[in-house]
Amino acid sequence: MPAIASFEDLKSAQKDLLEAKDLNKLKSVFKKWRRIGWKKVCKLWLQERTPEQLKGEGG
Repeated sequence: MPAIASFEDLKSAQKDLLEAKDLNKLKSVFKKWRRIGWKKVCKLWLQERTPEQLKGEGG
């Protein structure tokens, strides 16, 4: 079943991921946001997609 994430959750997850400065912080961010889906978390972290693109609102 696909994870459903709000735009606000995606923006917050992106912010948390980009602010993580060490491995322990990154682990906690992944645990905090795993409910939005591992693929989405990874795409945000690697900056492959924006929250807008993940929600189908961006190009």
